[in-house]
Amino acid sequence: MWISIIWGIWNHRNRIIFNNAVVDPVEIFALVQVKAWAWVSYKFPKSNFSYSDWCINVYECLKSIY
Repeated sequence: MWISIIWGIWNHRNRIIFNNAVVDPVEIFALVQVKAWAWVSYKFPKSNFSYSDWCINVYECLKSIY
């Protein structure tokens, strides 16, 4: 989870520096949320929660895989 957060912030920072992008915390949060969900879904293929479940309650989704 932390790696996806750091990675999202790092990528957005690079877009700001190298492509003159504007700081957009909503975009950072959305991309981190998608990447974290994709990683957890891949790492635990028997997980049975959707992306919308993930967005609503991450903690419950993580509890369900253990």
